[in-house]
Amino acid sequence: MDFLEVEGKDKEEIICEVFDLSDAQREIFNRLQGAEMRVKSIAHEVDRDRSTVQRALKDMTDKELLEREQRTDHTVYYVYTAPGMDSLEGLTKRVLQEWYNAVLQKLS
Repeated sequence: MDFLEVEGKDKEEIICEVFDLSDAQREIFNRLQGAEMRVKSIAHEVDRDRSTVQRALKDMTDKELLEREQRTDHTVYYVYTAPGMDSLEGLTKRVLQEWYNAVLQKLS
C-alpha cells in the first residue's frame, strides 16, 4: 500500500500525495513555494502550455493549496501564491481527518 507509505518522504511530498497532485501540479506547487507568480510566468518556468497550467492552478486553488489574488494594472490579472507550510500542514491534517471519519462511518 504505497499510498500510505510516509517513510523517507518530506512534508511537501506527503501533501502532494494526499491531494493526488499530477506531475504538472507538483512542479507548479513546488515552484510557487515562497513565490508569487502570474500564469504566463508559471507556464514559462515549468515549461508547460498555458492552458495546462490554468487547469492545474484552478484545481489546486479549489483544493485550497494555492491562493489567487486579483490585481489591476491597466488590466485585471491574477497572482498565485502558496500558503505557508503551517497553513498547508493544517489543511492536510483537516482533510485527512475528514477522510478518516468518512471511512470509519462507511465501515460501521
